[in-house]
Amino acid sequence: MKDARDVARLATGERVELVDGKYLDIAQRNGQDAGHYAITSTDGSIGVRPMGRQRPTAGTRMRVDATPAVAPMAAVQATTYSVKFSITNADVTTKSIALWNRSTWAAVPVDDDGYGPDATAKLAPGSYFAVALHSDYGQPSYLLTRAFTVTTSGLTVKLDQKLAKETAIRTDDTTAARDAAAVWISVPGGNLAGFAGRGMDKVYTTPFSVTGASLRVHEVLTEKGSSASAPSPYRYDLTHSFDNTVPSSPIASVRQASLAKATTPIRAQGVAMRAYLQTVPQTGEWTGVFIGDWVKTGATTTEYVTPGISYSRLVDYGTGDHSLSLPDRTLAAGTTTAGPTVGAAPFGPGPAGNRSTRSSTKMSLTESATLSDAAGNPGTDGRSMSSYRLTSGGQTLASADGLSPYSGLSATVPSTTATYQLTHTVTRRTGYSRLSTLVRNEWTFTSTGSSTSRALPLIDTSFAVSALNARNAAGTAPVTVDVTAATRDSEAVETVTALEYSTDDGTTWTQLPLTTTDTGTAATLTVPITAAYVSLRATAVNDEGGSVRRTVIRAFGGPGIQGDEQVGTTKISNLVVNGGKPVVLTTDELQEFKATFTATDPSGIAEGDLFLYHGSYGAPDGVLLGTWPATCTAQSATTSICETQLAYVWPRSTLGFNSLAGTWKVAAWAWSKDGTSHTDLHAAESVLVQRHSKLTVNASPEPIAKGKTLTVTGTLTQANWQSDTKAYVGYGSQSVKLQFRKKGTTTYTTVKTVMSFAGALKTTVTASTDGYWRFSFAGTTTTPAVSAAGDYVDVQ
Repeated sequence: MKDARDVARLATGERVELVDGKYLDIAQRNGQDAGHYAITSTDGSIGVRPMGRQRPTAGTRMRVDATPAVAPMAAVQATTYSVKFSITNADVTTKSIALWNRSTWAAVPVDDDGYGPDATAKLAPGSYFAVALHSDYGQPSYLLTRAFTVTTSGLTVKLDQKLAKETAIRTDDTTAARDAAAVWISVPGGNLAGFAGRGMDKVYTTPFSVTGASLRVHEVLTEKGSSASAPSPYRYDLTHSFDNTVPSSPIASVRQASLAKATTPIRAQGVAMRAYLQTVPQTGEWTGVFIGDWVKTGATTTEYVTPGISYSRLVDYGTGDHSLSLPDRTLAAGTTTAGPTVGAAPFGPGPAGNRSTRSSTKMSLTESATLSDAAGNPGTDGRSMSSYRLTSGGQTLASADGLSPYSGLSATVPSTTATYQLTHTVTRRTGYSRLSTLVRNEWTFTSTGSSTSRALPLIDTSFAVSALNARNAAGTAPVTVDVTAATRDSEAVETVTALEYSTDDGTTWTQLPLTTTDTGTAATLTVPITAAYVSLRATAVNDEGGSVRRTVIRAFGGPGIQGDEQVGTTKISNLVVNGGKPVVLTTDELQEFKATFTATDPSGIAEGDLFLYHGSYGAPDGVLLGTWPATCTAQSATTSICETQLAYVWPRSTLGFNSLAGTWKVAAWAWSKDGTSHTDLHAAESVLVQRHSKLTVNASPEPIAKGKTLTVTGTLTQANWQSDTKAYVGYGSQSVKLQFRKKGTTTYTTVKTVMSFAGALKTTVTASTDGYWRFSFAGTTTTPAVSAAGDYVDVQ
């Protein structure tokens, strides 16, 4: 893989991207599942294959470190034999098989279509090591291994699932349980086969004794019962390697006291929604898959980490689109570390990740890390949109609008020295953030052609704001705004010439008096008590003739209430969730529903979106975000229908509490095409989110003599969103009607009302005529109405 952003697409429609030459990102797109993958690294290349379906995560991301030293391929021998691979004692839908020559550890091709239990290979005499990854939806993951030798004939290599044993890392903390796992086989040359692991599901592997081969286990453990809506206050980040030999019970045990401890504060972006903290251990392989868990924002997470292991780390906000790359970290055993604050506002272009360059007469404009945090942790939001405009001497050389944040722009420029103006703008409007809705850079710089590629001498300004709270908001006390400026790839001397703030999203600006500090330039700002947000704008110049004006709209929050917004003429109407019906969720994974609304503006609608929340807007205790940005389809020049799909909902993982059933609110917003108008409604509509209900009935005895006593029993149950086993629980203290329909008729008549006891129902009636008996429940705000299928009774 090259040190560039390469993009490919899997057969499922999911996107695979190499980010900054460092991370391979598999993201859910186009209505498909973000799922489980067979990933192999052999001979300097990566193979990725989706493996069935699984409950979604924020995506799958692998770290790509460097091209490994690959053992040379053995000379092709004239004589080969047919070898069949077969996974036995298993119901296999999808699988992936990796094969190596044990003498050279060179990879050997396998004819494997990825489906069913079998595959084949043509092999020369020698010793080999095979690894099969088998993981279908709703099943545990299996890494099945077999060492074998080819002599003078073909053979069948059986990979027996019955021989596989559970892998795990366990602690002495009885409140903790596995939340995520990655298990893989490593062999010499930096090659590997894996990864197995699906959230809380178990992982099994075949014990083996093969010199040079290792079983790597990486697990994240969290508090039992935690969910996206109620993240765990702590996490265990544990790594263990079984080298050369995998024992009959590949389960490692560690004590909390032997681990390193760190506390990590993670700020919220105006609204306290969830984030996803992911890590990958650096074990020498070419790749490693990131796994993680939901963490609270506006709070501090305690981490217990395997000491002596270097971990790469990511924090993803909301739907996982806004990602911050944190520095790699290695901690010592028995130490406690107070980590730096992650996600401190303002979010803007960071010092890393922006690679606008020039080589000869070609300028490549790439400004991707435009939503880094104030600490400089590089960040990009996949839901944002960017635009570029490059001019010189009054002539536009290149321009583009509506680009993804990862897209760049190329321009052909004269080879002579010239002065250029570059404007780069990023906009984002998402449910999981109310900050940095617009970031704009307006640069002037001088450039000349060169035979080698060099960074453009653009000035970067960075903001840091003191005394913001956990939600990145200022209070009534004054805050200090620090500004620094630096020119890329240059020895230039920079000067910050102006710092301004706005409390009306940039309509008006007020200049602040500047003071010089040891690290740059600063100003003191007392935020008006009515201000909900504060925008910042800084101007800087250097002694090479360059300049920049950097604007961050809604750089941080203020002490004012974040209420509904209505600017200009944009309107929202006809908001409908789930076709106007309550959202009824079972205990199953991968549930989904849609929501739509009408947006109007005289200039047309540029974009809109919505999300559902339970509790307060600023700090909800339950959130359902759209899986992808809403699609707004123009119906006319002024009117659009915006549709959001809320997919991959698994109540156990997404909600985690039965108490979240009931009335939810819908926040919705829309922006005009001309950019001058928008509306943002925090409670545009209400919708019931309910626990699915079941009702049974049994009338006995059957048949029965006329005038005898008939006993009718049943059970009223509702989905238990807190259960790992997808169970239903009895719904007690509810009034349920006993109804009867005479044979030959179509209408049920209520006979009596029965009260449920822990969900159980029982009553008696006198049998009089043939017909059907059923229970009928009218429903509540938390549980929908349900009627049992009628039980026919023959009265003789």
